[in-house]
Amino acid sequence: MKKVCFFMAGVMSFALVLMGWPTNGLAVELKYSTYVAPTSWHGEMHQWWANEVDKRTGGKVKIKIFWMESLTKHKDGLPSVQSGMCDLTWLSSTYHPSQLPLFLILDNPGNFGNDYVASTMAIMETLEKEPSIKAELERENIIQMMPHISGHTQLAMKRCLDKFTDIKGKTLRTYGGARAKYYENLGANPIFMPYPEIYEAIDRGTISAYDCAVVLSHGFKHYEVTKCIYKINAGGALASGVFMNLKTFKGLPADVQKTLLDLRREYGIKMAQKQMEDEAKYFKEWNTKYGVALKELTPEERKLNIEAFKKAQEYMLKKQESDGHGAVRKVWDYFMAARMKYEGERAKKK
Repeated sequence: MKKVCFFMAGVMSFALVLMGWPTNGLAVELKYSTYVAPTSWHGEMHQWWANEVDKRTGGKVKIKIFWMESLTKHKDGLPSVQSGMCDLTWLSSTYHPSQLPLFLILDNPGNFGNDYVASTMAIMETLEKEPSIKAELERENIIQMMPHISGHTQLAMKRCLDKFTDIKGKTLRTYGGARAKYYENLGANPIFMPYPEIYEAIDRGTISAYDCAVVLSHGFKHYEVTKCIYKINAGGALASGVFMNLKTFKGLPADVQKTLLDLRREYGIKMAQKQMEDEAKYFKEWNTKYGVALKELTPEERKLNIEAFKKAQEYMLKKQESDGHGAVRKVWDYFMAARMKYEGERAKKK
């Protein structure tokens, strides 16, 4: 019954887009569902994008934003946008591993370095040009409108450990995918948990630690329940972002489609650059204002850490291949080559 309702809502939504296109002079209103607050870092970035859509389409397309899961839940991102419950939503590959197995591989630990712009450009190119992942997104009836990069996810906790290796046996929240295997390789007990649930879980002691993207965590006030962050620098969320229903996108005039795709690239670069700049600012604020200790790994701990995420990479590649997703290495290799290309190009300009 739930699937039928989703399907009927999708049919009605798409029909309204086609029927309402400006023959009557009215703007098309697209519903965007997100789990962040309007005053958060990401909320302000997404509002900028929505304002630009309005401006660049001459008011033909307007985005109505439903904040803080007021329309749909983040964990239901894929079915909600596929069905038309919303026209756009922020969805993450690790929440939908069976439907997005190729996209999921791009969230392997160690997926990006310190140049967030280069990695964001690389994933945009991968989604546009790598045939297998492009076909996966088309099959799932979605197209990316706003890329996302979390910045390095660090290991945050309520109290510092005597030493980093004491993470063994601790229960921690993870984003999922290969990151779960990465934490297992360190001896921890990882559990998947949606981001909005972290605050209560760490505060109550349900978990001892969580993988923290500081810019996103700042909006959830995680600094109130965090006292220590280990700088593990093992990559983070990249196979994520704001996606539109593909049929809805194709129902828009060609000039509007081009406007949205041009804006996607501009937004991606702007977001990634600002992420790099503001990440350092937030870490400093958490440390000086909220008393959160920032811990660097020792050389021995860094070696252990790198070995753990490399093992997790290979584990996930083999797992996806054994599950019948033979193109995962092609997707991963394409992305990594694109990342190296953009990092090299940008390094020459500095």
